[in-house]
Amino acid sequence: MSSLDGEISTITSPNTSNPTIETPKYDFAYRQTATEALSPRPSLLTFRAPSYILVESWDYTAEFYDDEILAGETLADQLDLLLSRPLDLSKRTTRRLQQTFVENFLRWTPIFDQSVCISCVDEAAAGGFQFSDPSTCLTMLLFALGAISEERIEGPEQQMPGLGYFARGCQIMERLSLRTGSVTTLQCRILQASYFKFAIRPLQSWNSVTQAARDCMHLLSSKIMERMDAFEQESLHRAFWACSTILHELEATMKMHPTGLRHFHDIVPLPRFDEEDSGFYYFLAQISLRKFLTQSMEVVGYQSGRVVYAPVVTKELRKQIREWYEHLPAAVRFPVDATPVFDSRKSFLRGQYVALFVVLGWPSVLKIMEHGVGGDSAHIDSDTLGVAREQAQGCIEGCCLFLSVADEQLMGRKMGTHFTLWAAYATLATLIITFDCPALDFVEETKQEHHIRNAYEILRPWEHLPLMRRGLERIRILMRQAGLAGIDSVSPELIPRSVSTALRPGPG
Repeated sequence: MSSLDGEISTITSPNTSNPTIETPKYDFAYRQTATEALSPRPSLLTFRAPSYILVESWDYTAEFYDDEILAGETLADQLDLLLSRPLDLSKRTTRRLQQTFVENFLRWTPIFDQSVCISCVDEAAAGGFQFSDPSTCLTMLLFALGAISEERIEGPEQQMPGLGYFARGCQIMERLSLRTGSVTTLQCRILQASYFKFAIRPLQSWNSVTQAARDCMHLLSSKIMERMDAFEQESLHRAFWACSTILHELEATMKMHPTGLRHFHDIVPLPRFDEEDSGFYYFLAQISLRKFLTQSMEVVGYQSGRVVYAPVVTKELRKQIREWYEHLPAAVRFPVDATPVFDSRKSFLRGQYVALFVVLGWPSVLKIMEHGVGGDSAHIDSDTLGVAREQAQGCIEGCCLFLSVADEQLMGRKMGTHFTLWAAYATLATLIITFDCPALDFVEETKQEHHIRNAYEILRPWEHLPLMRRGLERIRILMRQAGLAGIDSVSPELIPRSVSTALRPGPG
């Protein structure tokens, strides 16, 4: 296990040893997502345009919640109807759903071993799938996830795949809802939240994962941990980190109050695995990358609703991110250019890696746009201006690179699809806002239309989602205002395979 431990230490924080669990001290004055309300960064929900950016602001927050609440009501009606209908529980079907669950979920988020999956299904099958126990609940939810992850994009009138299994699983879980000391119930909640994430139902996913987060915090604050054996403790640790990655993805995309789960990050051990497996490495890499994202948002870019321009801090963070990449094990290492990756997990890691450089460089883009060409930039010393230009260029090039590889996550439903939709929209809007901007004419990509046109076409298949339909209408408005005519045509130009020096491993 020594070589395995060495690999783990290289992709995780040095402060992630296995300390004794203790109750953390809370600071409720800290709100991770409060700053997004006024932050001048475009998203599917809002953009508060600064005076020096000549586009209209938008705020679709209320409409988003209207749509999500209505979708929840419709889904509740569908679930009620499906409970009276028979399920396909033939061995052929259930074996197929088990296999797709393992391929498309468990190898991304190994909250339990495959042996647990097999034993739960066998136990539920032995009872004819009739019992309302945790094993049957877990089985129904993993069947539902297997069905919805079979890489199909459904239109607005089509029922979500696996909804019948999901209805049965939710019915059982409602009966188990008071069993907050059960790790299996906690695992069921994470599967429920993941199904909603596959379905691009972020509000329902948030509701499920926050309940899971509360259950995690209750367990970690109690003495139940002391009575757990090693297997149960490890199961709880895996559930905690799976919950954390989902929760912070949703916090990063929607305006939500944090639940307090982050206060436990430094006291909950990272998952341990007995065998080397690419899913294990991916899970650890995902955990550490999400930590980078949330920590970066604290320090650089957004504070008290305003852009924080801190190029020196940004430079150090970019250096740390590159070091993270350099220490990735080969099993999950990805190219930092647009070379196709026929592994959706590596592809998703690459997208998040690139998105970090975009987030970190955005304040420099705004700084340069604010000062304009040859205007107030004279008041910035040459060294600072040089760093700002480098980081702004890295941000724009990162937008182009992210969009050139985003379709790997948007061809069907994957664990990374929800995040990619939000990030692709933000980067597309960023490219339009900065298109042909005189202050940014040193960035060649700000003059190239094909990045924008190709990205628009990548997002169009998802326009059946109310959130995307509204967002793409805003994109069309922005494109017309930017002088980008013929927006329904696809650019024949090839997607570039070059990579910004900002993303390459190496010195900061």
